Amino acid sequence: MTKPSPKSLADDPTFDAFLQHALQSRSDHNVKLLTRAFYFARKAHQNYFRKSGQPYIVHALEVGRILIDLNQDTSTLVAGILHDTIARGTATHAQIARHFGSHIADLVAGVTRIKDLSFQSQEADQAENFRKMFLSLINDLRVVLIKFCERLHNMRTLDPLPPETRERMARESLDIYAPLAHRLGVARIRWELEDLALKWLEPEAYRAISKKIRLKRREREAYIEEMRVPLQKILKEANIRAEITGRPKNFFSIHRKMQTRSKAFEDIYDLLAIRILVDTVQECYHVLGMIHSLYTPVMPRFKDFIATPKSNMYQSLHTTVIGPRGLMIEVQIRTHEMHQTAEEGIAAHWLYKEGSPERSELDQHIDGLRNMLEWQGETSDPREIIEELKVDLFSNEIYVFTPQGDLIQLPDEATPVDFAFAVHTEVGNRCVGARIDRQMMPLSTPLETGQTVEIITSPRQRPHRDWLDFVKSAKARSCIRRVLREEAFNQSVRLGRDMVDRDQTETFTATIKVTGKDRTNLLSDMTQVMSNLGVPIVGASIETRREEIDDQFQVEIKDADHLEELLQNLRKIPNITSAYRLEDSPEGSS
Repeated sequence: MTKPSPKSLADDPTFDAFLQHALQSRSDHNVKLLTRAFYFARKAHQNYFRKSGQPYIVHALEVGRILIDLNQDTSTLVAGILHDTIARGTATHAQIARHFGSHIADLVAGVTRIKDLSFQSQEADQAENFRKMFLSLINDLRVVLIKFCERLHNMRTLDPLPPETRERMARESLDIYAPLAHRLGVARIRWELEDLALKWLEPEAYRAISKKIRLKRREREAYIEEMRVPLQKILKEANIRAEITGRPKNFFSIHRKMQTRSKAFEDIYDLLAIRILVDTVQECYHVLGMIHSLYTPVMPRFKDFIATPKSNMYQSLHTTVIGPRGLMIEVQIRTHEMHQTAEEGIAAHWLYKEGSPERSELDQHIDGLRNMLEWQGETSDPREIIEELKVDLFSNEIYVFTPQGDLIQLPDEATPVDFAFAVHTEVGNRCVGARIDRQMMPLSTPLETGQTVEIITSPRQRPHRDWLDFVKSAKARSCIRRVLREEAFNQSVRLGRDMVDRDQTETFTATIKVTGKDRTNLLSDMTQVMSNLGVPIVGASIETRREEIDDQFQVEIKDADHLEELLQNLRKIPNITSAYRLEDSPEGSS
């Protein structure tokens, strides 16, 4: 049966173009379902317009169009078109479920939850956004893909917005969306978000780089062609089908290299780069050998990300060679499938996963993200959460080995302590020394790719506070902080019991309950108040759920006035919402 043409289902030129684009990407799209979604969204947004004056439905379709470019299925496109209907109050979850099914309604609700933010500071806002996106990833990664596409279109259309809004969105895109897109391997979205953020945060730098790239374009294309011709010849002789193209460098990465390496635009050699796509892994290595036979390789610049994929599933061979006229040029070699993963990341792997009950590489990848969420849950300071996640999400990676030959992936400049915690939490807790390539080295030594690391442990060792000065991974940092907090609290309890033993005056034991929103040093602040009032802690139950504390302390109190003074001082601590004796009602506490 022939599919009906888009024109027969919708009489709207913008939507007709959208449908044509969708069907060119995937011929199996459900045209009727997409058309129903369009009419539903258009009605829901009929009274809303963008700052530019465009009807809001244009934004909804553009979000869907970016999802098309990520090769997503019909359900995801429909959720993308409807993504703002619940948030604007123009539709409910029940209404969307009735028209399009509960799975699409759940996707739209998931996007809405990420948007629903009202926190005291920008840092808290960003940290909570991180958490919500990670939780969405664990449940259904398509929620985050839709959110990426919404943010990308908003960044493309910042012009009509006030300067402070443009700057805030650009900064958030660099701090949250680009690092997460990098970790998920969605390179095409990451690069554009970075470039658009640079455009608004550092407009002069953006314009200067843009101008220089335009001026150098013909020269760059001519040089790449000069290399492509002999390469194409030897590949044809070897009967290898290959696609050879120039590889564009995004403006932000150029700007960052100019800053971090203190180099002029003209000194950044990898502006010149080519990419070679072949059919098989064996051909990747064959082509690598052929390139090295044609041009002298710069061996320190060779990287094999096929044998050791990046944590975002990226695979490719990278080599830098001395090309014609003595200029260095970077060459990337990968299969077509690897290229799709490099461009679309989890979006590509989601398609392979659809309908398969077996655990896949994508499941393992999401397990790693789940662990990352658990590690950063050890702290509630928004700035710490953001910085730790940016390290894990956005840092370069190194690959080191255990003495048994197992490969361990770590952030750049990671130390033996990071390595120890990556092997196992208890190995990290008991770490006293390390051998790197059989040589005893300080625990603060930065590791390098290819090294073999052996950890020496002792049952009497515990993490040192000084380790926080040099560890790089979120897991190591959170594990160290957890142990330090536990030890500080246990010491307070021991001191309290000692005070009770020494105090001969008549006292009574009271159980007090404290609730509030967790933050860094909150437990320390509470125990300090008790210490200042001479209130010994003889027992405790500490519990934190979703950043809400629900703690109980057994304390020795002299009299009722002493207890009331303690409760009043606890209530004055920032983030504490209530403090009361467990036998009493919490009503009236503040």
